[in-house]
Amino acid sequence: MPERLNLPSGAWVELRDPNELRRGDKKRALKMVPISEDLDLSLGTQADMADGVLAVMIAAWSYDLPLPVTPASLDHLPMEDGNALEELAPIKAAHKLLFPDAPAKTPEQVADPMSPTEPSAE
Repeated sequence: MPERLNLPSGAWVELRDPNELRRGDKKRALKMVPISEDLDLSLGTQADMADGVLAVMIAAWSYDLPLPVTPASLDHLPMEDGNALEELAPIKAAHKLLFPDAPAKTPEQVADPMSPTEPSAE
C-alpha cells in the first residue's frame, strides 16, 4: 500500500515503496532526461533525473493534475512542495536504487593506460 505524506502546502502524495521498483521503472525515469547530441550534462539534468524519480514513485496525489505524473505536471507544483518531495526519505532511497553511484576504480584500473579517463592529480 502506498505511503501517504503531507506536503507544506497542505497537499498530499502517496508514494510507492522504493523496494518495489523494477527495471522498467528505471527506463521510465530515464526517458524524462532529455539527451542532446553534445551530451551537455548540466544542473538541469539533475532536475530532470529528480523528475524521473518522482514520476515513478508518486502513486497518487491531491493535486488537480492527471496521473501518471509527467514533467509538465511536476512543473505546476508549488516550489515548497517540490523541494519537500525531493527531500523525502523514500524519494532519496528510490534515487539511489535507480541511479546508483558508479563503483570506485581500483588503483590498478586508474593506472591502466587504456582507461578512458586520466588519473587524478595527487
